[in-house]
Amino acid sequence: MRILLFISFLVFNSISLLAQGSFSSENGLFTVNYLKGCESTQIEVTPVNATGTPFICFDADLSNIGSNNECFGNPAQTAEDFRFTYQDAGTYSILFLRQLSNTQVYDSITIEIIEPNTPFVSLTSCNDDLILDLDQQQESFDFYNVDFGDGSSPQELFITAFPFTYQYSDPTQEYSMSVTGSFNSSGNNNCNNNIFTKTFVPIDQNESEANINSIEILSENSFEINFSLNENQSYQLQLKQNESGNYQNVTTFSGQQTGSYTFQSINLNANFYCARIVATSQCDGQQLISNEVCTIQLSAIADLQGNIVEWNANSFENSKVLKNGEVVYTGNSPFIDESVLCGQIYEYQIIATDANGLEQRSLPKEVAAIKRNITVPIEQIATNVISNTELELSWQVPQGLDPDRFIVYKKLNLNDQFFRIDSASGNSYLDEEFGFEERQFYYSVAYVNSCGGISPVVTTAQNILLNFNQDASDVNFTWNSFTGFSSRLSEYVIVKYDENMNLLEENSIGNDTLYSESVAQSVDQLAFYQVEAHSESGLIAYSNLLRYKIPSSFFVPSAFSPNGDALNEEITVVGKFIDEVEFSIYNRWGTLIFRSNTLGSGWDGFLPTRPAPEGTYTYTVRVKDEYGEEYYKSGVFNLIR
Repeated sequence: MRILLFISFLVFNSISLLAQGSFSSENGLFTVNYLKGCESTQIEVTPVNATGTPFICFDADLSNIGSNNECFGNPAQTAEDFRFTYQDAGTYSILFLRQLSNTQVYDSITIEIIEPNTPFVSLTSCNDDLILDLDQQQESFDFYNVDFGDGSSPQELFITAFPFTYQYSDPTQEYSMSVTGSFNSSGNNNCNNNIFTKTFVPIDQNESEANINSIEILSENSFEINFSLNENQSYQLQLKQNESGNYQNVTTFSGQQTGSYTFQSINLNANFYCARIVATSQCDGQQLISNEVCTIQLSAIADLQGNIVEWNANSFENSKVLKNGEVVYTGNSPFIDESVLCGQIYEYQIIATDANGLEQRSLPKEVAAIKRNITVPIEQIATNVISNTELELSWQVPQGLDPDRFIVYKKLNLNDQFFRIDSASGNSYLDEEFGFEERQFYYSVAYVNSCGGISPVVTTAQNILLNFNQDASDVNFTWNSFTGFSSRLSEYVIVKYDENMNLLEENSIGNDTLYSESVAQSVDQLAFYQVEAHSESGLIAYSNLLRYKIPSSFFVPSAFSPNGDALNEEITVVGKFIDEVEFSIYNRWGTLIFRSNTLGSGWDGFLPTRPAPEGTYTYTVRVKDEYGEEYYKSGVFNLIR
């Protein structure tokens, strides 16, 4: 305790010996009252003698004396002309001009206007002693008056006297300390934030490492950390570049429990950076080091084999690669993404967790793939039989692709090899050849990407060939299974149109390749039929358009009885789909005895002058339907009285 008091005595006496008064300029032509002070400090210039006419510039540019002419203004005459109050912190140069009869003499001095931080004194308990320290590089004042709050006399110490040890008689009690910072005699002590105060228990002032709680990359040139500190200590924030770099001091933190810091003007594309917060133990001089946090340096490069994604994985415990927002890989760098399509842009991002469980995300990185090898084929191909000489192909391009062009392949028989017939710029093609309504042809389509790769030929699409046959009163439609949609065939639909191609009806057949329709129940003699194959994705393949006309049907009863009982009184032609009719009846000698050209108008069994006798008669029938087709029939019937 005696040693501390002796130091205090020496310091106090050294301060008291500092001269008070004016401070001379460079050439001794004038003096100023202060060399430094806080905002609102008034500086007064005093010329050394009165020779010549004085001019004063209180904010001069000493690099170019001639540029200060406007700053000089009028000669300094009154007391106010020799005084100036500085409101803003900064370093200022005062330029003094003495105008003699034939010459000009210049002189200058530099002053500093300070916006000081409130003093911060770190407190550390070591073996029942309290060590007081402050950061001399951060502090603005020259000496400090320390009131320990225990009834002892305050001590006035130069800044260079820190750190020092003080021992409280009872370190378990609570004390209120105040530390007041002051300038030496060259400064104006007009600062209003020069007092540090703290209420504390000495024995509780323990040291601890800082902790970095989070890290976030903000842009390509900045990232932010959030941290927790011991408010009794001072810390250095440090940064290093890449794995082999050395940590460099960035700034100091003092007297705070939490905070954040943003690193700026760095290149996160070219480098990665690691940050930590360090304090020096006042007890043993050892460094107290926080957890280390590192940024993620992500690169994504397009290669012929895939997209190569790399990052500084050694800085982390585990890493995940996100591709377009989905996790596609977990592990170390590098990751080669082979599941890419030429020309498509992919966005990659890394989520990494360090040894302390701290998670962060990299900035996203986009890359356009240039991979040549193509694994995604065209699998949805539709055929449309337009006529016997024209067939249109259409296909769906897999999502995300932007092919440079398409290649159309064809073969004449299922077991043949495909041969190239043409190329196409869009996703459709018209093939012209004879026989599309008579036989099957087989097609496939590949695409060429902008990287020169050709997709594999996987799907075979043939034209759908629709046929029919009539069985008794039913007409049966059959067609070949369609393979152009691979396994994504949804259903077959058979569509029926009238002669003007107006839709009459459509029926879903499911996956069957047979459809039957009753002729007897049909009200349309002529209709057109077509089969549609629907894919799950909405693509439709169309068969040939099949024309089917139901033949005219008619008959003549085998007997009739014109006896007046109102039953079977006439014999007539009965039929369907008849536009014209010629019904002729002959007797047993072949003589024509009756002819009718009206459907429904028959013979009543009478000759012109008498009833016809019972017996067998012959007939002929010629009918024509509305489409001009004629049908003939002949036979016999009995007349019964």
